[in-house]
Amino acid sequence: DDQELVLEDLTREQVLDWRTRAAHDHQIVHDHIARYGEHSAQRLFTRSFVATVQRLSGLGHLDLGYTPWGQA
Repeated sequence: DDQELVLEDLTREQVLDWRTRAAHDHQIVHDHIARYGEHSAQRLFTRSFVATVQRLSGLGHLDLGYTPWGQA
């Protein structure tokens, strides 16, 4: 799909569809950032969601929450 994505042209339903798919597959966020940039991803998916996806990817997509390993 070589068609450019224009965020302003998306309907509310299309935005919700993008967000739903991204919630199930974080690679969609990474692909969007690679093609359109982080600012565009933050506008489409929300800044908070993009930050969470990036944080989780730094953990290898494994989020066990806070575990105080090594602390007695």
